[in-house]
Amino acid sequence: MSDESKTNQHPLAGYQWVVFGSDWGRHPSSSQHLFSEFLGFSPVLWVETVGMRVPQWTMRDLRRSIQKIVDFVSGRRRRIAAVTNGLTVICPPTLPFTRIKFIRLVNIWIVRRSVQKAVRRLQFKKHMLVVSTPSQGDYVGRLGEEKSIYYCADQYALWPGMNQQHIAEMERNLIERVNAVVAVSDVLADQFKRAGKPVYTLSQGVNPAHFSRAQQQRFAGRFEIVYFGMIDERLDLDLIMEVAQQLPKAVIRLIGPVTVPLDKFDGVANIHVEPPKPYDELPESLNTASLFIIPFELSELACSCSPLKIKEYLACSRSVVSTALPEARRLSQFVHVAKDRRAFVEAVVAAGEGKLTLDMPAVQRFIESETWRAKALEFTEFVKGLRA
Repeated sequence: MSDESKTNQHPLAGYQWVVFGSDWGRHPSSSQHLFSEFLGFSPVLWVETVGMRVPQWTMRDLRRSIQKIVDFVSGRRRRIAAVTNGLTVICPPTLPFTRIKFIRLVNIWIVRRSVQKAVRRLQFKKHMLVVSTPSQGDYVGRLGEEKSIYYCADQYALWPGMNQQHIAEMERNLIERVNAVVAVSDVLADQFKRAGKPVYTLSQGVNPAHFSRAQQQRFAGRFEIVYFGMIDERLDLDLIMEVAQQLPKAVIRLIGPVTVPLDKFDGVANIHVEPPKPYDELPESLNTASLFIIPFELSELACSCSPLKIKEYLACSRSVVSTALPEARRLSQFVHVAKDRRAFVEAVVAAGEGKLTLDMPAVQRFIESETWRAKALEFTEFVKGLRA
């Protein structure tokens, strides 16, 4: 049997995907991980659009705006991933001011024209449309798709800096338009079930082979506590300070983009804030880690999310201590869940004393069953039912 015949018979073959998401490869998101699994089996047209938040006069937003302009004018995004292993990336020049009706109409015209041109070039006949944020609802039903799915990874109306009423209105409009919803947690899925559309919970996946590169622990002569991910409003900064005070000889590494003031950490010698690491380089930077933590406040925003990092932490073969997030409680067989701040600090101290146990074989079996390939296969089963 030829390689082409084997590919055509693969469970992930036979689809044509048009997916709206964030910049491909910039910060790998759940949707990027998921649809990466289809590459080589089914073609993916990835459409980059602007975010939902109105840009502010900050250096961070200014750099992102300039990068977007450069990407479009130079065609750099298209060169990065143009028909590579079945992936095509386009970056229509849209504007983020979605509260202005005229701008939304202009965005619809630009995106529709760009996607239709790419679809013709790729010879798509019956493509599936997947959108990942409420602001992309304007495009549903306008791109000639066979079926449409809202892949929801967060409660976007609660994000800091968002106009909650506006985002909620866009999401209601989106739910009316799509054929189905796929959410990464039961908490998120439950809020859509009243709409009468098919709703499916597809939990986060993980790439065990990628994070296994962090498994060979290098002893750094100190107890090293690590958090990687967004350093934002969800983090309990006072809890991190308390851990630092209780374990003055330990080092706490916070790795990731910072969106909140961290003044209270000034002068705290054992808290190190590090810039985000590229995904490909992240595992090697974790070789000296002794323990991973998820010190989230139990806010509505934090409790509605399903942190991608939980399974990535476990794939590094280290103990994990988390506040009592619903997703952490769901995985309490593998994650040490603290009911309050005192219990969190006590668990971290216990880990520093070598008293926190981890059933490594059980963790490894669990992680091997939660790969992104397994999630992609699960996703296709849902799509088959939707198409039928």
